[in-house]
Amino acid sequence: MATPAFPPFRILLSRDQILRRTNELARTITEAVHGEPLCLVVVIEGARTFARQLQKLLPGNLPLHEVRASSYGSGTVSSGDVKLTVGLDVPCKDRHVLLLEDIVDTGRTIAALRTHFAAKGARSCRVATLLSKPSRRVVQVPLDYIGFEIPDEFVLGYGMDLDGRYRDIPDVVIYEKAVEQAFQQQVAAR
Repeated sequence: MATPAFPPFRILLSRDQILRRTNELARTITEAVHGEPLCLVVVIEGARTFARQLQKLLPGNLPLHEVRASSYGSGTVSSGDVKLTVGLDVPCKDRHVLLLEDIVDTGRTIAALRTHFAAKGARSCRVATLLSKPSRRVVQVPLDYIGFEIPDEFVLGYGMDLDGRYRDIPDVVIYEKAVEQAFQQQVAAR
């Protein structure tokens, strides 16, 4: 019997649910922008999978610009200090920016990015996020397009990771250390 590629974490959102909701978001965004070209900005690494799917569904064959903003480091809890390290030169002056995020947790990253793009001369800065975790919000930020509101769980998969692991899980799953440890022991025993 083949060893599964990933620990059997509990699935919070299946890939099919995510794809259906992303299609709905694309229709809503398309209607809302009335043909105005958008400057798509993906917050990497985690939002890349969601952003690429949404990009395919939006009209205009829009390029994806990448920005790296992090407040997690190597843990499962935000440090509170947001660092912007890539994408500081996104051509956003006089353009409508659509930030594409995997999850809005504390709100600090989105607040920092909105401030950054406003200072760079963006006409507007809207946010489309696959996931929103309102129970963890420290900074109240407007979210224009939300895929799913989720409970206060650390989630992985569909591009989201823990220290570079589990990004390729096709669903959004709930991380449980005990499940990971049991899986690792099982693999080691083979």
